[in-house]
Amino acid sequence: MGRTSEKVMIKNYGDMVLANKGYIKPGEIRSVEIDALVDTGASYLCLPPKVIKELGLEFANSTPVKTGNGKLELRLFDGAKMTIKDRTIQMQVMENLNDEVPALIGYLVLETMDWVVNPKTQELMGNPLNDGKWIMDMY
Repeated sequence: MGRTSEKVMIKNYGDMVLANKGYIKPGEIRSVEIDALVDTGASYLCLPPKVIKELGLEFANSTPVKTGNGKLELRLFDGAKMTIKDRTIQMQVMENLNDEVPALIGYLVLETMDWVVNPKTQELMGNPLNDGKWIMDMY
């Protein structure tokens, strides 16, 4: 199996609200586009600290996390609006241990956006159970 990576556009949702109300210009919305590894063992979109700082995301809380190296406390941040291909959601992001750890797309993002990894092409595709269309589960 190879690696799957995907471009993710992340915007500061608080900035988007301010721009919508006319308090800042649309060009002042902080955003980044990054390549992230798809990691079905990760939960959230996990970003390096420098990216979170660049986006100006708001600290929410710290949470215990199990990793291959044992348990850690990692920080969650509010206010991220993320787009992968043509699907956009607002969700908390988790801070990576350091800036050397790559951005990761976790299973909560994949499930919420209804993406799956095509094992042959190593690309994200719409869930075949929903004919590739974005359909959210109610249960």
